[in-house]
This record gives sequence, C-alpha cells and structure tokens, in this order.
Amino acid sequence: MKALTPSPSRAPARAGARRGATLHLEARDVTGTHVLEARNVQRATPAGAVASALAARMALPRNVPWMLRDDVSGAVLDETKPVGDQIESGAKVVLSPKAHLG
Repeated sequence: MKALTPSPSRAPARAGARRGATLHLEARDVTGTHVLEARNVQRATPAGAVASALAARMALPRNVPWMLRDDVSGAVLDETKPVGDQIESGAKVVLSPKAHLG
C-alpha cells in the first residue's frame, strides 16, 4: 500500500495577473440615450473614478455625482473599490446619478 502524501499547493495567482490588468465594458446612461464601449479600463481604478470618466465621455453634467450599476445583477458598485474587483471584462453597466434622499 502506498502512503498518500499531499502535493505542494501552488500559490494563488493575483486576480489582476490572472485576468489581465485592463477590462472592457459597455456603459449606458440611465435613460439609454448614450451608449459607449470603454476599453482598456484599468482594473485597479476606483469605480467612482470610472463613473466620472464615463460621464465626461458621454457629455453628461459635471456637477452631478455619478455611480455605476451592474446591469445584470443590479448591484451598485462601491465607488471606493477597484472596478476590476466588482465586475468582469465584458460587463454592461448603467451610469446613474446618485440620489441623495433623506
């Protein structure tokens, strides 16, 4: 009978290295008036900065704070976390104004 010995585990690959340093996504504004494809978005960029850049490219008002929502799950992306940690390349996102209620 042969004794089983555990094989050495491989170190986990970093998420950015595994999936690439950039992603592409399709973005539209909440009304569907503006639609664009964004390529080479750095995964490490905070989602809030991506939202601001997309709003500028769509010529949306600059005095409005913008947020991103994943079109498939409906989840609002955390503006402080890297966009690449929250969505995958090829995702569709909706750019919405932040509603400060209350």
